[in-house]
Amino acid sequence: MCWQRHSRHLVRQLFAATGSKFPTKQRRSGCITEFYSVRTINTRSSDRKMTTEQVTYLDIPDKSETDKKVYKTLRLANGLHALIISDPSPMPHDGFTSSESSTEDKSAEGEGDGEEFSSSSNASSSESSTSTSSSTNSAGSSDSDSEEGDEKLAACALMIDYGSFAEPSKYQGLAHFLEHMIFMGSEKYPEENIFDAHIKKCGGFSNASTDCEDTVFYFEVAEKHLDSSLDYFTALMKAPLMKQEAMQRERSAVDSEFQQIQQDDETRRDQLLASLATEGFPHGTFAWGNMKSLKENVDDGELHKLLHEIRREHYGANRMYVCMQARLPIEELESLVVRHFAEIPHNEIRAPDLSKFDYRQAFRPEFHEQVYFVKPVENECKLELTWVLPEVQQYYRSKPDQFLSYLLGYEGRGSLCAYLRRRLWALQLIAGIDENGFDKNSMFALFNVCIYLTEEGFRHLDEVLAATFAYVKLFSNCGSMKAVYEEQQRIEETGFRFQAQRPAFDNVQDLVFNTKYFPPKDILTGKELYYEYNEQHLTELIAHLNEFKFNLMVTSRDKYEGVAAYDKQEQWFGTEYATIPMPDKWKKLWEESKPLEELFLPEPNRFVTNDFTLFWSSFGKQELPAAPKKLLKTDTSELWFRQDDKFELPEAHMAFYFISPLQRQSAKNDAMCTLYQELVKFQVCEELYPALSAGLNYSFYAIEKGLLLKVSGYNEKLHLIVEAIAEGMLHVAETLDEKMLDAFRTNQRKIYFNTLIKPKHLNRDVRLCVLEQIRWLMIDKYKCLNEITLEELRDFARQFPKELYIQALIQGNYTEESAHNVLNTVLSRLNCQAIKERRFVEDRTVQLPLGTNVIRCHALNEQDTNTVITNFYQIGPNTVRVESILDLMMMFVDEPLFDQLRTKEQLGYHVGATVRINYGIAGYSIMVNSQETKTTAHYAEGRIEAFRTKMLQILRQMPQDDYDHTRDSLIKLKLVADMALSTEVARNWDEIINEDYLFDRRRRQVEVLRTLQKSEIIDFLLEADTNNLRKLSVQVIGHRPADMPEPLPGSHLACNAADEEEEDDNDVAACDAKGSGGDKPDQAEGDDEMDEDEDEEEDGEEDQADDEEALFAALQNKLNIVFLPNVVDQPDAIMDINEFKKTLEVYPKRKSQLAEEEDDQARVARIEDALGSA
Repeated sequence: MCWQRHSRHLVRQLFAATGSKFPTKQRRSGCITEFYSVRTINTRSSDRKMTTEQVTYLDIPDKSETDKKVYKTLRLANGLHALIISDPSPMPHDGFTSSESSTEDKSAEGEGDGEEFSSSSNASSSESSTSTSSSTNSAGSSDSDSEEGDEKLAACALMIDYGSFAEPSKYQGLAHFLEHMIFMGSEKYPEENIFDAHIKKCGGFSNASTDCEDTVFYFEVAEKHLDSSLDYFTALMKAPLMKQEAMQRERSAVDSEFQQIQQDDETRRDQLLASLATEGFPHGTFAWGNMKSLKENVDDGELHKLLHEIRREHYGANRMYVCMQARLPIEELESLVVRHFAEIPHNEIRAPDLSKFDYRQAFRPEFHEQVYFVKPVENECKLELTWVLPEVQQYYRSKPDQFLSYLLGYEGRGSLCAYLRRRLWALQLIAGIDENGFDKNSMFALFNVCIYLTEEGFRHLDEVLAATFAYVKLFSNCGSMKAVYEEQQRIEETGFRFQAQRPAFDNVQDLVFNTKYFPPKDILTGKELYYEYNEQHLTELIAHLNEFKFNLMVTSRDKYEGVAAYDKQEQWFGTEYATIPMPDKWKKLWEESKPLEELFLPEPNRFVTNDFTLFWSSFGKQELPAAPKKLLKTDTSELWFRQDDKFELPEAHMAFYFISPLQRQSAKNDAMCTLYQELVKFQVCEELYPALSAGLNYSFYAIEKGLLLKVSGYNEKLHLIVEAIAEGMLHVAETLDEKMLDAFRTNQRKIYFNTLIKPKHLNRDVRLCVLEQIRWLMIDKYKCLNEITLEELRDFARQFPKELYIQALIQGNYTEESAHNVLNTVLSRLNCQAIKERRFVEDRTVQLPLGTNVIRCHALNEQDTNTVITNFYQIGPNTVRVESILDLMMMFVDEPLFDQLRTKEQLGYHVGATVRINYGIAGYSIMVNSQETKTTAHYAEGRIEAFRTKMLQILRQMPQDDYDHTRDSLIKLKLVADMALSTEVARNWDEIINEDYLFDRRRRQVEVLRTLQKSEIIDFLLEADTNNLRKLSVQVIGHRPADMPEPLPGSHLACNAADEEEEDDNDVAACDAKGSGGDKPDQAEGDDEMDEDEDEEEDGEEDQADDEEALFAALQNKLNIVFLPNVVDQPDAIMDINEFKKTLEVYPKRKSQLAEEEDDQARVARIEDALGSA
């Protein structure tokens, strides 16, 4: 779920600018008038049993002037609606491919990697990775030999007009369960998961999702395999098997999904609101489903029969919408749609009519009459006001809901957010309608204002509410807002006009929803444009917001006055909460609310772009080198530049890495660096927020050895953001005081805490701390926060800009002179000197000892059952050849890994294999996310290792044809074209920040792969296993209820088998036992120090400061004993990371890969010269 509601257009602009997929979907229904013509087309007899098929052609969607794709909308005789997209324009040449060109499969293309400008170095510059995973697969491409670097993938999405709102109340989660069961084979192709296996074999990816009113299936694949993939796919829609013996395995998968998100506070919030639904309204369901909802008191025979009945009734072609995109001619795409989708059965059953439900009665009276105080899983404090509005699809042309989201979520001068920030009552505010099916559906829309409070803000809750009420009421008393609206309208029009291309996979997922919820002509523009200002529509929604009829929810670990305990519990997620009647004082605040001088509408935006000149075109479209050019190299900076000659959009990207020797000197310095960058952002946020509104974007955050600034968007005014950040870095020390330090220190503690309690994040943190020569555990930084004094932070802020090395890349619609000017402005402002102590900025990786090394700890959230195990296998210094071998090896093991560990052994919902490069040292890892209630970490780790030892066997037994097919698919993946400037910039920036400078890395990898034989990979694996096995197993272990025995090895499989044969009910019940919200964690393995005061939960009389200190102390105590001793059959565990690393060798500081290859070439040249002379 995406929780970024504020100023929805900002989120969309961000993703449009990066060329990435916008993460939320508008899932609306409404009355859509279709204007169409009817034509009879003749189809090949091989296409259909029938010789003719009637197709209804609908309006062609309006598109941007820069969009070269061809669109067609149609409806088949069986009622299925389709949007087909042909992308006829060739992608720009990447400049790195060889002169060879295959005549085979000239139309085949591959998907752009869709990577945001925030590259793999976003969170950590120390590690890059390439993953194959059951849930987040990196897609490959077809097996032709094109070398043009312009590969693209075809993609298809099918949406069915059926979701959780329509499922029987007796079987909650059934819609989600049905989505899983659909994949379990078809009458034509009966093998389970055969469709997914086919897609992966062809280098593609498939997945599905279930929402409240819709279910979506989607896949991408090389165009060469689109026809066969559609055959497998539509067979599932025509006649899926959904055998009863598959039900338990997929129920287990559904339950595992639920446990993955059970501790997510936003999901828990949605389910709490769902529990307040009026009886008989469909949104009161538990959409996720788990073992309890789909198994307890459920007859499997009856459930199996019902699955088939619902599938026949609701999965009819008349309820289906298809979106398909490829670089094939539009007529060929139409033929594919007719051939594969026209025979899907249809019926006369329509989706449930939700318009009969009155949005004003959607929730019981306590929804707005009571105040809800919720205890979060994470350490956060927030105030939420949620209004129930009528469904807003009816307003899509004027978008008053989005305009009000923009106003309430605004963070510039005069905004509510700025008012609260200045008083340090809040640091973040989000406003609007979340675009998921629960918050936005055909019955109602939930308009939410969410204010993330500081401790001071929690203490001044009355004043925060008073300001919020005043700002909400401002809109009904400020007169016409047409001028503000029209400015936003122009910004949106510009954004649509200069939209970056997106991969087909992302495009079809968004547009398939639009195919249902917008008229055909507005499919592309419906979510993007403010068509018209409508005063009436805006007035209607403002009137709703001015009613004192909203849900008020306070989420905090601290208890508010009058709340003795969180004495209620939500049924499915176990969320603890309390309620009190709406206080009279808050009613009075609303009734007597008066305007505040500091609150006013947004001012005219100085960051709006006016100049869209394309420099490359205006300079005569000269031929440019494909790689960035180094414009400058000094002892304080280096500047790389490339003018765009491919995408021809008025945008640019800038990246600045401010490398400092301070950060790595101590955990305290590392923590202060994070505080420093947060304070800089705080200082400039009010000034720069209008830039975000105008289509510009920036991020500023701490990584391993300094601060990283990334700026992107329309190029005309980007430099203003860079200048503002530089000024903030220089002068932030002058603004600091004790109150500000306390607020930001507390906020950073919460951020660290909320990261550490997630097992996946903790696993990664521990692994990188072991591998890197200098790295501080996040818990150590957490502990240091309380020790930081005001003078220490001021001194750090003053010292940081004085001694720096700045790596910079400027790429896009820019000139060399302008690039020089931007960096010179930064250097002149900061006036930094060269770094003297180089050892703190050198990136070094430790060499793991031969054999197996294990480090184990408990998950910090005692209610979290999730266990995350990552087995990392270190290879050694990376080269293009080593990385290519590892990439190919991961492709070979992807499907067997999924089939063995997830499908057959059911260790967990998420399994994955990943190539990892740490500071130039290569390796790979295998990860499993299991639950400690199903199987132990020790058992799961053993199964990972058992699979790894079979990897040689998998390769040896692989037919040569399969080897060639997979290798060629990887080659195609390496030749995937960049779909947007952002993806090219991200690749170039990775090369710069990692000091490799192999800007043609993909071409070099392709050259290696073309000659790489299976025997070479086998020899590589044998050498690694027999002479160089350096393994690190990082195990973050989840918790079982105290009264639950340790699962026996493989018992979860035995239980499933017993269930399938309808045998021992007691064994089944034991197998399905889950931890409840209030159970104590397992205290095994000598972890008796983790005992907490059992009475702490019941003591509601501690003041807020004591609660906060208790929380800090609890986490600190746990981490004192976090590393656990070994268990039977495992080597001694690592108990102290620093002690472990003291005895290890460190890989020598490497040259860049480019320098190494140049040395090799020079060496060969010298030998040849010597031989020639002889």
